[in-house]
Amino acid sequence: MRNKRTILWTVILLIVLAALGWGWHLFDKRHQSAAGETADVTINADTLYHQYSTDEHAADQKYMGKVIAVTGRLTEVQHSGGSTSWLLSTQPGGGGINCQIFAGTKIDPEPHSGDLVTVKGRCTGFLMDVSLVDCVPEK
Repeated sequence: MRNKRTILWTVILLIVLAALGWGWHLFDKRHQSAAGETADVTINADTLYHQYSTDEHAADQKYMGKVIAVTGRLTEVQHSGGSTSWLLSTQPGGGGINCQIFAGTKIDPEPHSGDLVTVKGRCTGFLMDVSLVDCVPEK
């Protein structure tokens, strides 16, 4: 009886240690930009925004979690703390593509409003704007 209890507690301890090890692995995992990845889709900012505003569910099926390259007019560059966001506007008065630039990305030269840019990043869905994260500008 005592031997079975010891085996049971040993197995439980091993499961807990394995779970803690996996959790630490996920916590310590390095965040990566989309720079080294090939774009799954290349699309115009107007087309991407129109697809999301027309049928969000269908657009999520096509683009969610994928690396996409989006080309459009840069409307605004926002610097907040250590992060930079680019807004590619498609609609007068609102609506566009919000591109969160990967931290530490060197952008030389910095584009200005009105410039035509191509940005590659991971699509995370639609919240008033289409959101892309881990973005890098394409040359």
